[in-house]
Amino acid sequence: MKVAFKSLVAAAAFIAAGSAFAATVNITAGTTIYKGVKLSGNETLSISVDALGFLDILQPTITNTGPAVVTVDKQDNFTHVNVSATAPLTSLALDDTTQETLSASSVGGMTWTVPFKRGLTTGGSITISDLQVDLATKRVLASVTGANGVGTLLNYALWNFNTVESSTVVIPSTPNATAITTFKVSGLQLTTDGITKISTALALSNLGQSALRSILDFGAISTTVTATPAATCSVTFKNTVIPTSTPLFNTEVTVANNSSNPATGWNVNWRYGKPTLLTNIKNAKLTNKYLQNYTAQPLSTNTMIPAGGSTTFSFRGYANSVIPAISDLSATLGGQTCPVVVTP
Repeated sequence: MKVAFKSLVAAAAFIAAGSAFAATVNITAGTTIYKGVKLSGNETLSISVDALGFLDILQPTITNTGPAVVTVDKQDNFTHVNVSATAPLTSLALDDTTQETLSASSVGGMTWTVPFKRGLTTGGSITISDLQVDLATKRVLASVTGANGVGTLLNYALWNFNTVESSTVVIPSTPNATAITTFKVSGLQLTTDGITKISTALALSNLGQSALRSILDFGAISTTVTATPAATCSVTFKNTVIPTSTPLFNTEVTVANNSSNPATGWNVNWRYGKPTLLTNIKNAKLTNKYLQNYTAQPLSTNTMIPAGGSTTFSFRGYANSVIPAISDLSATLGGQTCPVVVTP
């Protein structure tokens, strides 16, 4: 019994460890196809009321960095009512089991340039950009570039946060549907070293540093993700007339898996405008009806196409120096419909 109990404990620990290290999928925004969609969007850093009061004291010039769009609204020449920076997403990390967002990264940000202010600062600047919201550790990393010897710090832990508002699942539950998801992390708190770096970059006096330390809530970051349906596969026909005494043409057909998962089983269908005999078939099984309606299927060696991979089959045909017109094109990969393109 004692040994059995220990085995059960070990097994439970093993299962728990496996759960803790769930597979992570890294997605390039606007490029990677995951679960049949492409993900794109933006992150918006909004400065809190407390931090706006700090800006009222320093009166910095606030400008954008990179592709971010910066908004600065003032009630008068001195009172800030809104300061924010919206930057495009560059990547996302998702839990492959739950589809919850583990982190979101963007490019661009804002720069504060502070003039001399008697008793507060001798002048300086700081750029905060390229935010990475890490939902697992509740940290926000950033690229920080500061004056007065701070230099450039990459993947720098600038803020911690307390709260995640709304669901972070960005994959639509309905197939072939476009979905827009927004979640927000709020209660941004500067790290201890973050306070030091900002104080140095802006050359803050003791009074200026006290004002910075008094900011208990620096603001929030909203992440908006749009999931757009995308073709998970594609098929390309490439026809070439062979310059020989025999009127032949050569065709190569590529079946590509554009998704982030392996796909098994494919077929390609097409019709020639007139009966056409095909020979020298490589890397596929071809069946036909009346030498016009053709179907290609895989061999045992290429029935599975890995994520991001492709397979190519080829054949030759007789065409009297003119390739017959191709119509009624259709294809599937792993049960999903693929668009088919014919190139010269």
